[in-house]
Amino acid sequence: MMRILFYGDSNTWGYNTHTGMRYANRFTKQIQKAFPEDEILEEGLCGRTLCHSDPYSLEERNGSKTISMVLKTHEPLDLVVILLGTNDAKRAYGTNALTSLEKGMDLFMHEAMDPDNFKRSIQTPRFLMVTPPKLHKEYASCTRTRIHFGQEGYEMLEQSAMPLKKMADKWQCDFLDLEDIRAGKLDAIHLDEEGHCQVAEKLIKKLGEYR
Repeated sequence: MMRILFYGDSNTWGYNTHTGMRYANRFTKQIQKAFPEDEILEEGLCGRTLCHSDPYSLEERNGSKTISMVLKTHEPLDLVVILLGTNDAKRAYGTNALTSLEKGMDLFMHEAMDPDNFKRSIQTPRFLMVTPPKLHKEYASCTRTRIHFGQEGYEMLEQSAMPLKKMADKWQCDFLDLEDIRAGKLDAIHLDEEGHCQVAEKLIKKLGEYR
């Protein structure tokens, strides 16, 4: 049995663009069905970033400021899966894949790997970095997404694998590239039902390597 924490944003929360509520069959629930003996711990928060604070939103959405609390809440853990980066691609934060994702993940991991987070653990859990889903190719047809992300944000998420792989190597973490998995067409940001199934399939295969 493994205790696996999924720390992410609205896609981990399971945001359904049609209803504003959660998908019942979100990818974390599919993973739980695939590994019924494991304890799957969901920590998804809409709007969460790696390290940016939105002056018009909750400070708690800055992932680097809350990861220590979350790790201490759920310890002991065997694996921590990080699924962040989409919100860091917003224009408001200066969208550049190298600065926003590389430096953001570096700061995040500095907080996450603090030994104080694992006082009750026999050993430090493994970490798995996962690239964020790409925006839908027709993102420009959604006015809100076009304004908040623009071409810069779109390109940043297209290029997310390289800076995140670099950070995974630096922090000796495992890495998973979601490759061509994209958000649904409705708002171009959030996974639709098919997207959740695609993410679940990739993660189930990856998690099988830990057995």
